[in-house]
Amino acid sequence: MKKQFYTLLLLSATLVSCQKDTEVGPMIAENITVPEITNPSTGSTVEITETNLTDTVKIKWKEADYGVTTAVNYNVEADLASRHFSQPISLGSSSNNQLAIVMSDLNKKLLDQLQLPENQASEIELRIGASINNQKLVISQIVKLTVTPFKAIIEEPTIPEPVRLWVPGGYQGYKPAEAPKLTDIGDGKFEGYVYISSGTDLKFTSAPDWNHINYGYASDGKLSTDGGAGSMSVDKAGVYKLEANINDLTYKITYISTWGLIGTATPGNWDNSTAMTYNANKDEWSKTLNLKAGALKFRANDGWDINFGPASSGDLEGELIQTNDAINITADGNYTVTISLNKASAPYKYTYTVQKN
Repeated sequence: MKKQFYTLLLLSATLVSCQKDTEVGPMIAENITVPEITNPSTGSTVEITETNLTDTVKIKWKEADYGVTTAVNYNVEADLASRHFSQPISLGSSSNNQLAIVMSDLNKKLLDQLQLPENQASEIELRIGASINNQKLVISQIVKLTVTPFKAIIEEPTIPEPVRLWVPGGYQGYKPAEAPKLTDIGDGKFEGYVYISSGTDLKFTSAPDWNHINYGYASDGKLSTDGGAGSMSVDKAGVYKLEANINDLTYKITYISTWGLIGTATPGNWDNSTAMTYNANKDEWSKTLNLKAGALKFRANDGWDINFGPASSGDLEGELIQTNDAINITADGNYTVTISLNKASAPYKYTYTVQKN
């Protein structure tokens, strides 16, 4: 009787086991048919522009066949053609046979994730991965295409050239069109720093020729608009600050023996300037020296009649203006300090740079 009981028990367990096996469901095919991209095709071109950013591009494919009826997840990947999917990104996923991507979203992925150059054509590759519950992954064929991501080009506003006076003279062959210029600083006043290399006479003209208003010498400090008037003169070669007031018909010429550095950051503190060296070819003054953490300004002729500071004290390069503020040097070290007092081109400002070596 016991033997019959154990036999029945074993048979029952076998039947239960067989029943569980049948509950697993249909088996996945051994030879899975991979997805096949049908759109876009190899050689296609996608150019993203400002006008099509809201359009939609569709990637389509033939579905993978696992031999069973079950949900399949598709992931669309892209990479640079040169990388051969060593660093792919995902363009999106889908549970059917297509993926729709808004151009602006595609553009962002191309620029930010693939880091393609903006407004330039690049070759990329697409592929589609199919899986069931993140298993049984199969990959489609690779499609190569050319894409051009878009980025708006923001043009810097054009800075209009200020009103000028030209400074022709014997030092440059009396050629107004090739002469240095003074810049309008308001109320009919003009100023500029000019290197006069040879010859001692000069005039001011309102245009780069002799056919408009010519300002010549009336008396010391006074200008004449008589075209036959004589010239102003300087007694030696060097850098000069030239000032003219065409309303009052006055002028001033100041010889600049040197520009210097001064302040608590410099060897001379606030007591003595550290002289800079003028480079006539570059039309700039510079000095390489050791500075301490502290304040730094610029002044001419070791005095305070002509001096400059920064438009922003926290910047180590920028615009020079007449101000009580100083450049803030935050760390001791060796620096090269340069100033340019040439307003010949945009942005038409006096500038400085403080470069730590």
